[in-house]
Amino acid sequence: MLSVILVTICIESLLYGIFFVLSVISLYILARRQEDMVNAALNVRGKRRAAYMTPMSVAAVFLFITNTAHWIVAVYRLFAGFMLHEDGTQAIAYYTNPSQPTEVTQNTLLMFSLIIGDAMIIYRLWLVWAYYIPVTVFPISTLIGLVVCAVGSIYRAAMSKPGENIFATATGRWITANCVFTLCTNVYSTATIAWRIWDANRRVRKFGGSSLMGVVGILIESAALYTVWTILFFITYRVQSNLQYFASETYCVIAGITFMLIHVRVGLGWEQRAQSSHDGSVDLVATRDSRQNSYGPPSRVAVNITRIVQRDNEYESGASIKFAPNSDVDLPLAGHS
Repeated sequence: MLSVILVTICIESLLYGIFFVLSVISLYILARRQEDMVNAALNVRGKRRAAYMTPMSVAAVFLFITNTAHWIVAVYRLFAGFMLHEDGTQAIAYYTNPSQPTEVTQNTLLMFSLIIGDAMIIYRLWLVWAYYIPVTVFPISTLIGLVVCAVGSIYRAAMSKPGENIFATATGRWITANCVFTLCTNVYSTATIAWRIWDANRRVRKFGGSSLMGVVGILIESAALYTVWTILFFITYRVQSNLQYFASETYCVIAGITFMLIHVRVGLGWEQRAQSSHDGSVDLVATRDSRQNSYGPPSRVAVNITRIVQRDNEYESGASIKFAPNSDVDLPLAGHS
């Protein structure tokens, strides 16, 4: 058990370093993109504030705060368990007590991170489907279930007695439900977003635009990391392995990395396109139809094709896809068709 604890804090610190770098890059890209979207002038403070205050940027900040706090508490628990608590002679008892205030704090930060991450993938789903609410009913239901189970698991853990086997108590059932709900939310939302982009790619290719399948790959690869970690924690927890501590302690930072990784990988492609000229572009905008179609999914896709020819220099072609007007989810790709 002690060896798992020491290895875990080392790996969590490494993962937090990766998360920190991704967070800085992601926040920078989000700010740059929003400024360009609203054409914020340097002397117009209101527009500049609007450029920064978006759901995605706010979620990124909160995820940064929760992950940083989680890592700080983890480092403190390392010193408390091996040096401060009973002069370091009862480290295992300290770490296996779920009612310790530091343990409850870590669990609370973890649940906040999971809820924020799940809420943002639902938000991304809502935008990609052009504000079509019925497609979000299932993930919203699982998100509500996650919130309820998060509160229940935190409360039950705080009320646990030292030495109590949480695997065989109500706490274990709450934690299991947490895994199921967040797994359902992410698998459903990722698959639905991927299908929507694939369908849009099939349409835009008819007009000679660049392939959008790279976006699908980014979403699936990033979501796969979170999904694998959820399954890892679920299995190790159910078999009552000591590895469940490793999966649990790194769960928070994995959720943060997954969120930031999507923005960084897509955002770098956006930055490359924004800083260079192109000899062609295809913008695909899935829009809501008129009020008569407000009870069904968007069935009309408006395609605007613009050709810009530059004779003096050789420009690279590009394609971008935007599913919700003025949203902060813009999935661009640079490349040739």
